[in-house]
Amino acid sequence: MLKSLSRLKAFVLDLLFPLECLGCGCEGCWLCPDCSRRLKFSGGEKIYNLKTPALDKIFIAGDYDDALLADMIKKFKYHFLAALGKPLADFLALYWSGQLVLSRLNNPAAMADNSIIIPDGSIIIPVPLSKKRERWRGFNQAEILAREFAANFSYPLSNGLKRIKHRRAQASLNEAERLENVKGAFAYAGDNLTGRTVILIDDVATTGATLNEAALTLRARGAAKVYGLVLAKG
Repeated sequence: MLKSLSRLKAFVLDLLFPLECLGCGCEGCWLCPDCSRRLKFSGGEKIYNLKTPALDKIFIAGDYDDALLADMIKKFKYHFLAALGKPLADFLALYWSGQLVLSRLNNPAAMADNSIIIPDGSIIIPVPLSKKRERWRGFNQAEILAREFAANFSYPLSNGLKRIKHRRAQASLNEAERLENVKGAFAYAGDNLTGRTVILIDDVATTGATLNEAALTLRARGAAKVYGLVLAKG
């Protein structure tokens, strides 16, 4: 029954969204190389005012004002196009590679702003969905991003962070409601995190409440540093 529903869902999606570049419409891929190069990285001059004290730093790869990137994220998340996880994760990996280069430059200004020397043994952890929401969507978009992202580097991936309470969708809430909505929402049951650095991955950050609550959970289990890494500020 589940397989039949999955095949029906895939058939409907193929009808609604034929495989063609979301940027230029050429057939055969979701994002062609030319349009991939058009995606804009976030500008350092933007101030996002996210409330994420439990994170050592949050890295925002792209700009939601970039119409192509915003369209990809929306179709990935809300139109169930899981295949968009690969080009979006590649964009995330390219951004992160640039950040690593900056962090190693012998430039005091760059080092002060991008001090992300990542030690060996750092671990990639996606922000989880509740079981109910993941069943509804058919996948966890953050997990796809994290898996594809980790494949570009030598970081291990862990799915030990779990969402233990099903809450209202954050997108429908204001800032105060978002903070309250995610309290106590996570638990960790993975490998030992004592002294380790975690890169916590999600698709977008709006207020930062979800990332911050997840980071608090990871720190309580011994993580020494927790960085947030997202595609864009929603």
